[in-house]
Amino acid sequence: MSGLSPDQIVTLTEILVVLMGIGITWAVYRGSENAELPGDARVPSPEGVDDARPETSGRTL
Repeated sequence: MSGLSPDQIVTLTEILVVLMGIGITWAVYRGSENAELPGDARVPSPEGVDDARPETSGRTL
């Protein structure tokens, strides 16, 4: 049998769920200020040559 009462188990579960939500939110938004947003990308000149290997690093939407 657990040493915790049912009310303590519920409270502990609520606290852990809130902390997990904060941790997941932090992990998702960490470094998002460096993301390239729509409209922020530079428009290549039409005379330019296409890259042989497109850049695949960074975040995408």
